[in-house]
Amino acid sequence: MGMSMMKLDLKMLVLLGGLAVTFGGFYYGTEYRLNALEQQVESVEKRNKGLEIRIQKLLKRVKRLEK
Repeated sequence: MGMSMMKLDLKMLVLLGGLAVTFGGFYYGTEYRLNALEQQVESVEKRNKGLEIRIQKLLKRVKRLEK
C-alpha cells in the first residue's frame, strides 16, 4: 500500500505543479498585456488632449471671423 500511495502522491505533485505553471503563465501573460494596453490608453489620451486644445483654438478663430 505504501508504493501505490507514493505513486498517487507523485501524480498529484505533477498535476499541481502543472497547474501552478499554467496559472503562473496566464497571470504574467495577462499582466504584460494589461500593461501594454495601459500604455496605449495613455498615448491616446495625450493625443486626445492635444486635439482638444487645437479645437478650442480653432473655435476661437472661427468666432473672431464671424464678428
